[in-house]
Amino acid sequence: MKKIAIVGTGAWGTALAIHGARAGLAVSLLGYRDDIVDDLARTRAHPALPGAEPLPALVQPTMSPDEAFDGAETVLWSVSVQFTASELERLGPWLRRGLPLASTSKGIEIGTHRRTSEMMVDALGPDVPVAVLSGPTFAIEVARGLPTVAVVACADAAVAERLQKGLASPTFRLYRSSDIVGVEIAGATKNVVAIAAGIVDGLKLGHNTRAALLTRALAEIRRLGTRLGGQPETFSGLAGVGDLILTATGDLSRNRRVGLALASGLSVDEALASLGGQVAEGVPTAGAIVELARTVGVEMPISETVRSILEGTTAPREAVSRLMTRSLKEEGA
Repeated sequence: MKKIAIVGTGAWGTALAIHGARAGLAVSLLGYRDDIVDDLARTRAHPALPGAEPLPALVQPTMSPDEAFDGAETVLWSVSVQFTASELERLGPWLRRGLPLASTSKGIEIGTHRRTSEMMVDALGPDVPVAVLSGPTFAIEVARGLPTVAVVACADAAVAERLQKGLASPTFRLYRSSDIVGVEIAGATKNVVAIAAGIVDGLKLGHNTRAALLTRALAEIRRLGTRLGGQPETFSGLAGVGDLILTATGDLSRNRRVGLALASGLSVDEALASLGGQVAEGVPTAGAIVELARTVGVEMPISETVRSILEGTTAPREAVSRLMTRSLKEEGA
């Protein structure tokens, strides 16, 4: 590949743009807010990526879809999940041209319970090659060029291999997968679990509790993912346990920080405000994941508990007590 387009000027989209240029690609960084695009073009920096190198000359922020997609061989989609449907509708005339479209967003749409790849197919039709890029990836570390490993999933093995080779670099290693469902469910649900992990740490419940939480959370993520058609091994890989460990334990995790804030007594609105405008996808995803799980008959007690805390019907410490006193059962159940 020689040129890619990235849709979304948040921290993750901008970090991927810096990486793409570092890998020798020309990058069009397409935004929808002129103030953000203008600031990126003027300062060559993103406020959420302190310490990252300035945007390389190969990166061109733009508001113009014509400019962004002209000559692009791949599109990376870095739009927040809850705004994806409207952006797909706006950009549909350009995206229907058959360019491979790789989602880098993690979450489930409220109301419809759709994964990002499902929204893409619904909006653009089955002829647009759709892929997913996911894994244990903090944006700031990618932007700084720290070694990072992720997975690219696509039903078309040739598209997956092309993305893998085109986006890989000495500091960004990619593995291939065909399991779009498993990769997306793992990426969405780990954000919900990270809120729970933040609550556990904020309440100072100890390492035993956090280890147990992550282990049982992985079990319920796997239950849901495999029920929906995901491959069991995906949840033991980079998009599964790898991303779960990172997001639930890393201090850079926005979702974990929400949990810490809730444990300190802040409301959900106050916890989100403390992020300074950044998005914590686990908050809207919690309810959507629980509703999706119920429709397919999968029990997800940890996700259910996070949802009840976010809705204000259960206090954090009470929620822990409820989980600990659930009916006893076999570990595999």
